[in-house]
Amino acid sequence: MVLELFTQILVDGAGAKAKANTDKKNLKEAEGDPEEYEQLVEQIEKRKQNGNKLILFMFISFIIFAIVSN
Repeated sequence: MVLELFTQILVDGAGAKAKANTDKKNLKEAEGDPEEYEQLVEQIEKRKQNGNKLILFMFISFIIFAIVSN
């Protein structure tokens, strides 16, 4: 189970890196259009916030699981 979790985290990390590269490319293309640029920045921030919430949820779940299993 632990190995599966670490594998999934590594795959998610690789996907996040690819998405970050795509975001940089899109931001560079949208530099001439302030409205589109701002929209892209908002989407990126929202995705980061959702990712942070997911990591926090997973960490808390792991702590609770560890306490309950002991």
